[in-house]
Amino acid sequence: MNSARLLVALPPEETALALLDMALAMAERLEREMVAVLVEDRRLLAAAALPFTRIVSRTSGGEREFDVAATERMIRVFAERARHHLAEVTRSRRVRWRIETSRGLETVSAGADDVVALATPSGLWPEEPPARLPCPVLLMGRPGGPLVLVHRGGRAGLELAREVARRTELPLLVIAADERGAAEARAVLGQEVRIETCPADDVGRLAERLRALAPGLVLIDACEDRAAWRAAVEAVRPAAQPLL
Repeated sequence: MNSARLLVALPPEETALALLDMALAMAERLEREMVAVLVEDRRLLAAAALPFTRIVSRTSGGEREFDVAATERMIRVFAERARHHLAEVTRSRRVRWRIETSRGLETVSAGADDVVALATPSGLWPEEPPARLPCPVLLMGRPGGPLVLVHRGGRAGLELAREVARRTELPLLVIAADERGAAEARAVLGQEVRIETCPADDVGRLAERLRALAPGLVLIDACEDRAAWRAAVEAVRPAAQPLL
């Protein structure tokens, strides 16, 4: 088993269970431990702290109190459901996993050899890239699409993209910032991999190209790059959902 981990950051909501299954399958193929990190919505916790916040039923119209204690209880209940779900689906599979909770992506403890995978079932993505992550970020998009690497330099991201593409059996496409990055990608990946260029600061053009590719996964090897982050998020989120 690879000592590097696949850290999957998910919101603690019911629709995330299906994404857990996808992440577990990816971790199994990559031979990595999967760490499911349930990222608490700090805006929801802040709203719950207000004295006038209530939950209104869609069907009956009835109201009930909604406070911080209730929110934290919901998170604990979901975490327990997720543990039970993963225990059931991994009974006959050789993949290690565990579940953690976090108050935000910036508090996730990741190493340089890890990969942080992000997925939000609701399609609501943060506008800014996660701060202080020392490792590549993988955005989970539409099932069945290719793996697209937004390459900003360095051999490690290229080798990781090659490993993910091989183990997940997805076609790989690289978008480099310039011809120098494209040449670096060709030197590592060979001539058979499709490589394109797009200026690093042209968010609109990069987002348009990524949307046209309908990627299943977008790998960003420099997660602090705001332009790459915004373009990738625009490509994988549902069309009707805004950035936050």
